[in-house]
Amino acid sequence: LNYEDILYVECVGDYVKYVTPDKKHLVHATMKGVEEKIDSRIFMKVHRSYIVNTKKIQDIQDNSLLIEGKVIPISRSFKQDVLKRLKII
Repeated sequence: LNYEDILYVECVGDYVKYVTPDKKHLVHATMKGVEEKIDSRIFMKVHRSYIVNTKKIQDIQDNSLLIEGKVIPISRSFKQDVLKRLKII
């Protein structure tokens, strides 16, 4: 997978789902492992279950953001970092 193709990464139990515009790839991995490997200049953890491609964010509201029609929650513990990184504050 190319980093540019990934919209977001979602934790699904013992698996991690890489979501692209046309496919979903389910891989046996941990979010911690994904965080260590993925490019932190492009990707950002916004919830314990989600890492998003910051270039693919279409809209941001109170406690969620929108990527290709998918509403992704932003947890309270990550909200300040998200707003600062996206230069909203």
